[in-house]
Amino acid sequence: MILHGARRFCQIGGQASTAACVWGMHVRSMPILPMMTTRPGCPIWILTLVFSVVFLPPALSGQSLHIAAVSMSPLGVTSRSYSTFSAVASHFDVVAADDVRDPGGMEKVLAGMDEGWEASVSRGGSFGFLYSERVQMVKELGTYSGKSDFAQPPYGAQFRLAGSRFALNLVLCHVGQKDYRSRAAEIAGLSLVYRYFENLTGNHGITLLLAAGLGSDRERAARLLGAGGDVVLLKTSDRIFASAALRPRIEKAGTDPSTPPAVYIVLRTGK
Repeated sequence: MILHGARRFCQIGGQASTAACVWGMHVRSMPILPMMTTRPGCPIWILTLVFSVVFLPPALSGQSLHIAAVSMSPLGVTSRSYSTFSAVASHFDVVAADDVRDPGGMEKVLAGMDEGWEASVSRGGSFGFLYSERVQMVKELGTYSGKSDFAQPPYGAQFRLAGSRFALNLVLCHVGQKDYRSRAAEIAGLSLVYRYFENLTGNHGITLLLAAGLGSDRERAARLLGAGGDVVLLKTSDRIFASAALRPRIEKAGTDPSTPPAVYIVLRTGK
């Protein structure tokens, strides 16, 4: 399910404005500059330059994609806790939210974000994604429909950096079973989950698997997923598994000591 930002009107400061909504982007209105008027001797390149600055969408700020995985389980019922989550999410381009619990939680977080952010929530409401206007959701891949021992069916979507050809799949899982046998079955199923979402998008090796709840079983999961040589657990992360095609693009990965903490990865999107 896709959720759209609540503030997508052409309105500034609570009053109707002459802002223009172009290509789904909000472009603030501003006074027409004197040089935009027709004047003898005004070089056409000046008019072209001013038009591009005023009316065209801004260029992408850099060619890196900042992705984070954050658990929503610490959130309480107060609006302050959701605004804190919104503040953490605003530092990234895409945020994968685990343990959503509250069906309206993503909407509450979205309400605290700047204009241009959108969100999607899995069927059942366990997982969700928040993404800024720098990113387009190419396709909501949905919940895992294969043979599953997961208490919470994994959820995935494909994203593309706006204005580029770079795309990747983000897949959220949670290993949450307590007894050994059920937990072992969830961990063994991670490789099937990875392959399932890869198959949905042409097997291009563009999947990041975000598996929360591994704890002390992270090495066992790494061995099972890495048996085929295609997927590895990042050394600086406790839950991010990256495909061979994506690993050369990794600029940085780790854990941001925010509240709540965010496990993040930065990917180079250019050639």
